[in-house]
Amino acid sequence: MQGPEDDAGLADKVAPISGGGAAGDGIGNGRAAAILLARAGARVLVVDGGVTLQAPERESREH
Repeated sequence: MQGPEDDAGLADKVAPISGGGAAGDGIGNGRAAAILLARAGARVLVVDGGVTLQAPERESREH
């Protein structure tokens, strides 16, 4: 649980992240940044120019 002293000032801010995909099995810098920003309270929009989806993303879109 976070208290006021842990507030990064990102609550309700919007953080657009480009390059959110990953090559191979890696997590990628864009995705890592998106995760950290979301945990800090930001609203995150993640985009990537790649057309090939990795297995986890493909499965989540199919459901």
